[in-house]
Amino acid sequence: MGAAQAVIRLICSFISIKLTAAYLGPSGLALVAQFNNLVTLGQGLAGSAANTAIVRLTPELAEDPDRRQVLWATAARIASLLALGFALLLVLFSEFISQRAFGDAGHWGAVMLCAGSLLVVVVNGILLSVLNGLGDITRVVRFNVAATVAGLLVFAPACVWGGLQGGFVGSALAYTVALLISVVGLRGPSKISLSRLFNGYDSEAARRVWAFFPMLIAHATLSPLSTMVVRDTIMNTLDTQSAGLWQAAWRLSEVYLTVVTTSVSLYFMPRLGELAARPAELRREVWRTLATVTLVTALIATAIGLLRQWVVPMVFSREFAGAQALMPLQLFGDVLRMAGWTLGFVLVALVRTRWYLAIEVAVPLLFVLAVNLLIPEQGVMGAVAAYVLASGVHLLMGLTGLRKLLFRQLSA
Repeated sequence: MGAAQAVIRLICSFISIKLTAAYLGPSGLALVAQFNNLVTLGQGLAGSAANTAIVRLTPELAEDPDRRQVLWATAARIASLLALGFALLLVLFSEFISQRAFGDAGHWGAVMLCAGSLLVVVVNGILLSVLNGLGDITRVVRFNVAATVAGLLVFAPACVWGGLQGGFVGSALAYTVALLISVVGLRGPSKISLSRLFNGYDSEAARRVWAFFPMLIAHATLSPLSTMVVRDTIMNTLDTQSAGLWQAAWRLSEVYLTVVTTSVSLYFMPRLGELAARPAELRREVWRTLATVTLVTALIATAIGLLRQWVVPMVFSREFAGAQALMPLQLFGDVLRMAGWTLGFVLVALVRTRWYLAIEVAVPLLFVLAVNLLIPEQGVMGAVAAYVLASGVHLLMGLTGLRKLLFRQLSA
C-alpha cells in the first residue's frame, strides 16, 4: 500500500514539476521549492518530533486506551502551540525572511502564506501520525492519495494562471486541501476523538514526547537550512540559472525517493517500537530494511541514470538539459543518502540522541562547507560532489552509532 501511494505521489509530482518548469522556468522552480522548504522547516521544528513520538509510542500503549489518548492530546498541544509561535514569527519578520529566503523582500506575501500553511501542515501531521501509530495504514494511504491528487488539481491551474504568485498560492491551497480531506475522513465512528485530540496535557507524556525533540528539531532545522544555504550559495556564486539546474537534479531525486521513503515510513517506526525490547529480532529487521532500501534505491537510480537524456527533458523542459550532466553523481549520492536515512530511523526509535545529533549537525555542515570549497572550481558539479561526500559520511556515522546493535553477532 505504501508503494502504491508512493507511485501515485511520484506521478503527480512529475506533473507538478513539469508545470512549474514549463511556466516558471529554472528560477521559478527554485523559488517555489524555497517556499515549500520554508514550510517544511517550520513543520519540522513544530511537529516532526511530536509526530514521531506518537507513531513510536502508540504501539506500546495498545492495551491502555486512556493513556494513549493522553499521549495524543499532549503531543498535539505541544505541536500546535509551537506551530502558532513559529507562524507569528514568520508574520512579524515577513519582509526580512522574504529577502533571505527568496532574494526579494517583495515576496513577503509568500512568507505570510507559509505561516498559514505551517499551522495547517502541523495539524494534519498529528492526525495522520495517530492513524499510523494505530496501524490504520489503509486510511493513511487513502488520505494521502486523495490529498496528493487534489493538491495537484489545485496547484496546476494556480501555477498556469498566476505564474510565480500562483505557484505560491497553489502550494498553500494544496496543504489546506490535505487537512480538509483528513478531517472529513475522520468523521463518524473512530478510535480518534477530534474534540479531545487537542484538549489535554500530562507531564509524564510530555516528558516522553520532549525526549524526541532534540533529535528531530536538529533534523528539521539543519537539513532544510543546508539545502536553502546551498541554493543561495549557487545563486550568489554562479547565477540563478545554475541554481535552477541544481534544483532540478535535487528535485528529481526528492520525487523518486518518495517511492522508498513513503513505503518505509508507514511501517518502519511502529515496527521498531514493537521490537525495541527484542534485540535479536530488531537487528534482523534493521538489516533487512537497510538491504531493501539500498537495493531499491540503487535500481531506480540506475534506471534514471541510463535514461536521463529522455527523463530530464520529459520531466522538466529543454531549458534544463544541463541537469543531465549532474544526474550520475547525484544518483550515486542518493543511494548513500537513503542507506544513512534508514539508520537514522533506528537511532531515533532507540532514542540514541547523541549519535543522531552528531549526524544531524556534522552532515549538513559538511555539505555546506564542501559546496563553498568546490563550487568556485567545479561549478554546479561541485555542489553535487559535496552531496555525495556528505551522504557517505552520514552512512558511516550511522553504522558507527549502531555498531553494537548491527555487528554484535558478527563479532561474537
